[in-house]
Amino acid sequence: MHKLGVISVLLGLVLSIVGLIVGFALMISRGTGMEWLNLVPIGFVLLLLGVTMTQLSKK
Repeated sequence: MHKLGVISVLLGLVLSIVGLIVGFALMISRGTGMEWLNLVPIGFVLLLLGVTMTQLSKK
């Protein structure tokens, strides 16, 4: 369960960072980037899920 939590944290972090960078870059250049910015809440949920899973696996 701990390993799955670590994978979830890393995946959530990557989704959030990529969504922010690509989304804002597309908004500045083209004016549309909302589909990339929609990855940020998904990444945040995965990040919280991973932190919770790693903390619960230590007990």
